[in-house]
Amino acid sequence: MRPVALVELDGSVNPGSAGFLVRAIERAPSEGYQAIVIRLDTPGGMVESTREIVKAELASPIPVIVWIGPGGARAGSAGVFITLASHVAAMAPATNIGAAHPVAMGPGGGTEKPDETMNEKITNDLAAWAEGIAQQRRRNVEWAAKAVRDSVSVPAEEALRLKVIDVISSDVTELVRGLDGKEIETALGKARLETLGVPLAKISMTPRERLLDALGDPNFAFLFIGLGMLGILAELYHPGTIFPGVLGAISLAIGLIATRMLPVRTGALVLMLAGGVLIAAEFYVATGWGLLAIGGILCLGIGGFLLVDPANPSYLVDRDFGVDWTMVLPVLLTVGAVLAVVVWKVAASRRMPETVGEAGLVGEEGVVLDQVGPTSGQIRVHGELWQARAAQPLAPGLHVKVVKVEGLVATVTPKDVA
Repeated sequence: MRPVALVELDGSVNPGSAGFLVRAIERAPSEGYQAIVIRLDTPGGMVESTREIVKAELASPIPVIVWIGPGGARAGSAGVFITLASHVAAMAPATNIGAAHPVAMGPGGGTEKPDETMNEKITNDLAAWAEGIAQQRRRNVEWAAKAVRDSVSVPAEEALRLKVIDVISSDVTELVRGLDGKEIETALGKARLETLGVPLAKISMTPRERLLDALGDPNFAFLFIGLGMLGILAELYHPGTIFPGVLGAISLAIGLIATRMLPVRTGALVLMLAGGVLIAAEFYVATGWGLLAIGGILCLGIGGFLLVDPANPSYLVDRDFGVDWTMVLPVLLTVGAVLAVVVWKVAASRRMPETVGEAGLVGEEGVVLDQVGPTSGQIRVHGELWQARAAQPLAPGLHVKVVKVEGLVATVTPKDVA
């Protein structure tokens, strides 16, 4: 007997997860599967990605079975359309489905009047789409429209009573076994399921799909923006280190790319970037109180909490979709701790008597960057790059001490020798 494929959508609906599901649905027949099960737990996601999944479900030559589970899972917003489009819709006890209303709202939660006409058009379009899917799958058309227009959400038992789903099952294996002998109308005609004792073969994401899926996670975006700022700050504190700066720039770029796949509030993103500018400015105008750094951290935190706009009409996500405080708090504490140390050191150094020239450099320790010899070489002392020379060749990475300064060239000796 032919096996049944199992795929999982546990998170937002985005280009990564949509590409994965579409690939699995389209390839399952040619790979010998008699049906495909989608285990669903999603707060929703991008409208266009949802449409791609629904199209694949409706065109599938083999039965597509959606199971919302395990207990505690949900099919929110975009998940409603994916469930309605399945050939067999099932839910585990203690799960819910619904709340697909796309009304756009302002940052304060109030409806933006200038967008009322556009919002009505979008709502009507999505409601008609939901009704069409429900009608084709012989599900409750009236409820499908209410899920979009009124944002109704129901638990498994109520969904079964309203004929939104076909069955309640606490286990996916039990669900598949219970469908044995059932005839299902697919895009190519009727298909009879023979599922007694057949194995469930799990299909996994490719590395590319995993990356795209991760980019659709708001926590991922916030984390990488935070890491990017830390890396750049480290480079500012120790110029010439290079690695932290490069890593920070890459992380910041990845975080900003991730925001392109999320319903981001532009103002919140600007606030986060402004926070980074304030934090960087602390290095140059530090007074010892760290006021700019504190302001930067506040901007970063507030921007993180407001980063995702769950009511963006281009997305179908639940209201609680966004950056979690358990992600924001550790990032802010880490940035704050690093800045506290840096500000303290910068302020302490500024309170010290200023020394310049030979008196300020002689006796200081540094690290060889380019091999130092009798005629040339380069060292780093306190984050500054200096031309250097020595009586004997000194290899890169060796710790040295400055014994003399002539113009812009320092004479050094190995630290242990000095």
